[in-house]
Amino acid sequence: MAKKRTSETLQVGPAAPGWMVTYGDLMTQLLIFFVMMFALASAMNELQLIKLRTKMQQYIDRENIGNDVSMKVDERGLVVSFHGSKMYDKGSAEIKPEALKQLSNLAAFVRPHPNEVRIEAHTDKTEAPGAYSSLWNLSSARASYIAKQLIENIYFPPYRLSSAGYADQKPYVKQAGDTYKTLEERSADLLKTASSGFFYEISRMVARNIDSEALDKRKYYDKKYKNNPKRDVLVRFASGNYKGALEKKYNAIFQKMKEQAVFKDRSAKWWEAASAFKFEEYELEILAAKEDYIKALFYDRLQKEIVTLSNLSPSQQDRNRRVDIIVARISPTAAKERLL
Repeated sequence: MAKKRTSETLQVGPAAPGWMVTYGDLMTQLLIFFVMMFALASAMNELQLIKLRTKMQQYIDRENIGNDVSMKVDERGLVVSFHGSKMYDKGSAEIKPEALKQLSNLAAFVRPHPNEVRIEAHTDKTEAPGAYSSLWNLSSARASYIAKQLIENIYFPPYRLSSAGYADQKPYVKQAGDTYKTLEERSADLLKTASSGFFYEISRMVARNIDSEALDKRKYYDKKYKNNPKRDVLVRFASGNYKGALEKKYNAIFQKMKEQAVFKDRSAKWWEAASAFKFEEYELEILAAKEDYIKALFYDRLQKEIVTLSNLSPSQQDRNRRVDIIVARISPTAAKERLL
């Protein structure tokens, strides 16, 4: 007769005191509470920026300045851009009086909030720096001038302000415009050229490995046919066949690798796709370094295209002579630290 099974509990060491269960539940609930508070704070922060944007948009519509002011919410926060020929004369760091009035009025909406504000000023590519030594100095002077005016005109707290100049390196490009579409096409072409350069580096490494493997195999055939009168012919024939088979094998892998979608993504790690060749770790590290170099050249060329194409027409040049007022996101922790 089979023995009846009984459930048993295996205990290692002394039993935990009863209060530990309650304490563990309390810690779990506190963790959930703080996670919920963090999520709520993030949502409130986003809501605050949207409400601020709505107020500003109402002012822009009322003053009929929509052609000279644009707004968006991105990863930096709320970005208010003032652009157009009404902002600056070419080569000048002083904003025109009417534009300064509108900018100050909009910045006044931000003053009651604890958010930090970053002022970023820009130039167009065709500007002469005038009294300034470069477009970088001109854009920095523009940003500093705006900060000074906000402090003097609306008593904006100086500790919440920062300024930066970007010369002509961050032009204004409409995503719905023809320039943006042209830049997308140009970016795809440049990325294709970059990936071709990476394929060339892989092919060089593969060719070297094929030669190394073929040389090792030739030594094997030398020993195999050592005493054969037709040794040279046999070794040459066998080595050639072996190398040809290797080339065919690696070429198939190479063609399959080139078709992967990863090479159409500039942010992907291309060198990882080369693992199909069973490269040594140090060889993959070399490929990764070469990929970084190739992509650096790609970004450099793309940036030059962006700057050039976005400054072709006078209207685009006007839009690039601009200043961005960025209302940064803020967390409850940061606000508390600032108050303390």
